[in-house]
Amino acid sequence: MPPGPKGVFFRLRDLTRGLLGGGRFLGEVLRGAVGTGLARGVGLGREVALAHVFGASSAYDAFLIAYFVPHLLRRLLGEGGLAAAFLPVYVRADQRGEGGPLARATLSFLFLVLIPVCALGSLLAPWYVRLLAAGFPPDKLSLAVSLARWMFPFLFFCSLSALAGGMLNAHGRFFLPALSPAALSLGMILGALVLSRLFSPPILGLVVGVLLGGAGMVALQLPWAAPHLKGEGEARPEELKEIGRRLLPVLGGLAVAELNLLVDSRLASFLAEGSVAVLQYAMRLFQFPVGMLAVSVATAALPRLSREALRSPEGFSASLAKGVSLGAALLLPAMAGLLVLGGPTVTVLFQHGAFTQLDTLRTSAALCGYLSGLWAYGLVYLFSRAFYALGRPGIPVLSAAFAVGVNVGLDLWWVGRWGTFGLALATGLAGWTDALLQGWLLWRRVKGWLPVGAILRAAFSAGGMAILLWACDRALLAPMGAWAELAGGVPLGVLLYLGFGKLVGLDRKLRAAG
Repeated sequence: MPPGPKGVFFRLRDLTRGLLGGGRFLGEVLRGAVGTGLARGVGLGREVALAHVFGASSAYDAFLIAYFVPHLLRRLLGEGGLAAAFLPVYVRADQRGEGGPLARATLSFLFLVLIPVCALGSLLAPWYVRLLAAGFPPDKLSLAVSLARWMFPFLFFCSLSALAGGMLNAHGRFFLPALSPAALSLGMILGALVLSRLFSPPILGLVVGVLLGGAGMVALQLPWAAPHLKGEGEARPEELKEIGRRLLPVLGGLAVAELNLLVDSRLASFLAEGSVAVLQYAMRLFQFPVGMLAVSVATAALPRLSREALRSPEGFSASLAKGVSLGAALLLPAMAGLLVLGGPTVTVLFQHGAFTQLDTLRTSAALCGYLSGLWAYGLVYLFSRAFYALGRPGIPVLSAAFAVGVNVGLDLWWVGRWGTFGLALATGLAGWTDALLQGWLLWRRVKGWLPVGAILRAAFSAGGMAILLWACDRALLAPMGAWAELAGGVPLGVLLYLGFGKLVGLDRKLRAAG
């Protein structure tokens, strides 16, 4: 018998406490998850606004191509690469009372690098845009180039935001860094709904919104991070060099991983109008559970794993096992629920204004393809952070490179048969290639972190939930429309999952893992 509402709350709380063991780590993960959840919620509002104003249009295709390279460099020099390379070294320096000088030196380095990079990116826009979207007609390609020239200063703001967020994470403050992407989403909403009416072409208003949102990300965190820049003395040259040594393989790994999106965008540019946009809308829904659940755990785990790597192999293994268990317990039911309710979700969020029913069908199909790799990408986030903490950032690079080869091969095989669905499915299966390879290499170095019992119980509970939820949806909810499917299906899915989890002892297994 599924529990009532009060029982649902307490079982969710006990499940999380049992897994993480309570205490500080639990608080860090929950603060990050709350901030990320709010940011992702605003992000969904952004996608609703974009779908209403621009739909899956030619102009929005051009915007996404123009946004691709600045967003890629945001991940490389921003929250992905810089944070992963900077944080372990900063944690060690801060324990000696020398965190301020190191942070100031890193900030100076960013200014020296970002200003010429932004200028160069604007200058080279005609070349890289043509590489990304070779299938665009001339007028569409010209629009993408023009938008890309205006877009590049965004990289400057988001890189400063990433450094501030890394410092705050090292000091146990996870809410604001996780919330900061909401400022970007609010800027884009402003650009779509208001500024697009003031600019010609209207899509240029969205670019201005991106720049305003990037500045907002910095403004949200800087007042809290600024005190950590203080402190007498100078940074140790060897630690600055260590950040550089860590940064290069991290950049390589992220760059290799981003090749997946580059290949997908290029191939999609040869498909029907709006294909790039369809992949983007589906990816946004796919990233919601990844960002809210997997990234929150990995972000909170990185400082802890960095400390445990210096102290205790057993503690490192135990922390990693908790992360793997939590990923299975949360991402598997999220995957199952979205597979059943993905169509109604796309309909409710996007199908209005310029977004058509055909766009809904294409986006729902692409979402199903991406969902095949949902848990896999959660594992990749966690495993890569484990290797960063161990001082072996080159291993995720090699694993990602192999996965990209798999992705490109599957893309070329399936794009002609299945279009955007084939591209999305290839991305999902490439994620499993990366996760399994990293997991095998990590197991060879650190054993004892694979919670088989918790994984099997979570898989059974998610599968049982999906089957009954699908049957109830087809028989009862679908005839009443998409809104009814979501309003009734989401709480029903949660209750069913908790009921199956209790039946197979998932809650006990997770408490034992903690």
